[in-house]
Amino acid sequence: MTKNFNVSEFEKFRYNRGESGERNSPLCRKTGRPKADRQKPRVSGEHSSRARRASDYVLGIDIGGTKIVFVLLKGRKVVKTKKINTPKNMKELIKVLMENVNNLKGSSKIEGIGIGVAGALDKKREKILNSPNLKYLNNFPLVKVLAKKLKLKVMMENDANCFTLGEAVLGAGKNKKVVFGITLGSGVGGGLVIDSKIYQGAFGGAGEIGHTIIKFDGLKCGCGNSGCFEVYGSKKFFERKKISSKKLEEKATKGEKRAKEIFKEYGKYLGIGIANIVNLLDPDVVIIGGGISKAQRHFLKTAKNEAEKRILSPLSKKNLRVRPAELKDKGGAVGAALLLMAL
Repeated sequence: MTKNFNVSEFEKFRYNRGESGERNSPLCRKTGRPKADRQKPRVSGEHSSRARRASDYVLGIDIGGTKIVFVLLKGRKVVKTKKINTPKNMKELIKVLMENVNNLKGSSKIEGIGIGVAGALDKKREKILNSPNLKYLNNFPLVKVLAKKLKLKVMMENDANCFTLGEAVLGAGKNKKVVFGITLGSGVGGGLVIDSKIYQGAFGGAGEIGHTIIKFDGLKCGCGNSGCFEVYGSKKFFERKKISSKKLEEKATKGEKRAKEIFKEYGKYLGIGIANIVNLLDPDVVIIGGGISKAQRHFLKTAKNEAEKRILSPLSKKNLRVRPAELKDKGGAVGAALLLMAL
């Protein structure tokens, strides 16, 4: 290695993985570009105004296209939950958010609110730039509006990042250093958590595994590209088969051969996506969540087998861990609440 060559931060991180107690991974400290062009990658949680104590109450909200999940945490313990339908307009959304926040907190003094929402966010995590399911949220200053109305600190993050943080801290990735989460639903979301911190990348767009290419001459994706993981790993796959994953699960459970074959095909595509994640990031564990994951017993084994065929490192292949989410539909809201805590 010459004097002026900067070793990749991912490679540095691999060398340091065995060092216990290292909270400030080189991956989270700098990008590895030349000094004049270097920009600190964004790591969610570092911009909190102060550390939250274990006795503090925080509220997490996961805003989905059809459902909103609320979770009240005291420290790292879930004390209250609620689920409601997602309103069809902004005025009604603000109304139900405020009503449910006030009802859930009751007489408890909460320190702040974390929000998880699908879509691309601005760098300050204050506005949704492009929401695939809730177009009325686009460019609306949701964080500032709620903070002003509720007189509370409000933080916002991509929903897949929140899901991964929740699972990394309190779910299937607990006590693991590098956790990658995949959400399988109307789209394919992804998040990377290192040392209990969301890794956002230099410009806030890290983790978008759904828009990596797994078939270069494949079908058109809603993003404009062709062959995206999302086209083959989301509900779009089942729509092309003219059946929902839920109905297909029922048929597969009854032993119907065609249903099993469809899940096997789906599992192979999922396995390719997982192999890409492992070859690039070498995580301790990959966690699978989202609505489609409820049928994981019919496709997860196939996915793991397919991934193992395509993973380069013998050690990564041997230690491959692909696990279903443990927090179920609360994972995103739990992760959103954790945005406000020092982890």
